[in-house]
Amino acid sequence: MTNNFKFLIFCILNSININFSYANPPDLTFDEIDKMLDKQFQDKTNQIDAIYDAYSKAIDESFKGVSKKISVKWPDDIRLPSKNTWVGYSKNLETRSVINYEKGEVIIETKVESEDLNIAKVKLDKMAKKLTSKNNSDVNELDIFAQELNQNLRNNGVNVKHSKVAQFNPLNAVLPKEKVITNIPVAKLSVSKQPKDKRGNQQISQLTNNAVTQEKVINSTKSKDTGVKLELIAKGDASILRMSIKFVNNYQKVLMEQNFDSIKQFSSQYGVPISIILAIVETESSYNPRAVSAVPAFGLMQLVPKTAGIDAHNYVHGKKKVVSPEYLFDETNNLQLGTAYFKLLQSRYLRKIKDPLSRFYCAVASYNTGVGNLAKTFTGEKSLSKAAKTINKMSAEQVYSHLLTNLPAQETRNYLKKIIARKSKYEHFDT
Repeated sequence: MTNNFKFLIFCILNSININFSYANPPDLTFDEIDKMLDKQFQDKTNQIDAIYDAYSKAIDESFKGVSKKISVKWPDDIRLPSKNTWVGYSKNLETRSVINYEKGEVIIETKVESEDLNIAKVKLDKMAKKLTSKNNSDVNELDIFAQELNQNLRNNGVNVKHSKVAQFNPLNAVLPKEKVITNIPVAKLSVSKQPKDKRGNQQISQLTNNAVTQEKVINSTKSKDTGVKLELIAKGDASILRMSIKFVNNYQKVLMEQNFDSIKQFSSQYGVPISIILAIVETESSYNPRAVSAVPAFGLMQLVPKTAGIDAHNYVHGKKKVVSPEYLFDETNNLQLGTAYFKLLQSRYLRKIKDPLSRFYCAVASYNTGVGNLAKTFTGEKSLSKAAKTINKMSAEQVYSHLLTNLPAQETRNYLKKIIARKSKYEHFDT
């Protein structure tokens, strides 16, 4: 092999981000290049594994750490973020907001100290003001889980780089205006309606069921115009003032429209219909941009950093990288990587499946359970080639029926049905 040919190989390898630090690379033999490639790939794999292990540890520590802090103020009633729910707390943890994107509802609640409802109402109004702020940084202040996670990442040696985060607050678009929310008067509530003991003292009974304290509504008032409701709750030995706020009508459409330009762009760029992207977003997160699951997965399209995150980032940016939760909380980043990953499922991993509809069904199932589990559903092994041979002998209808019957997790079976149903709801965007 001539030096010129070896140098050509070296240049090609460098062009795909494989860097050599040797003085005379053209003098390397093929065997030497082979060994260097193996070492670099192994080093990269080890580096990715180490970063992901640090992420997993930090996420676990964050859930435990935040739970411990919350339990001081809210024993037996710890609320944490999930796929469909985002939870925000005040600095002293006495006031919190639970935003349920699936139900389209916000619950803001605070402890009532010394039976002073006016002070409690001020705390609720302050929280409502932050939630309806146009500036996303006001909401970030309430996200104690994200704050804890970033700190634990640093403690585990991960350099947390703040990515570009959208300045707009998505809640601002789906909640009634602050003045409308806070306009409901507290005077209509009365602590005196709580049950009294024989001596005439205020008494709140404590009923427990599996260590969860039961609630009793003492009094409530509701705005006829906005539907905003205030309730005085007896819970254990505490009094809680709670405000319930419904999202505006067609709130999912409002949330979708905030990111529709990005969705349309990535649909065209990666050849994934808009209807599929929207069906995945609704099913995975109900349009909650800060969605978190224990997998762990993050954001609108619920990407797992080590698997889908790495594959999609490498496909989009030409670099294998474990992306941070903060990166995935950014709607544009998440939509791009999620759409790119679905493209990879169909065009790379499942490319040997001939029928487009069968391939689509399998891609949807794989998005939820992984390609290895998808293959095992058909052959008992994780070989995609063997699975494709079996699938190609079946009609698309048979593939769909087989998946609904044989997928090991009921969650994935339900997921497939939901995506199919919701895709049809959004198909008018594909024309």
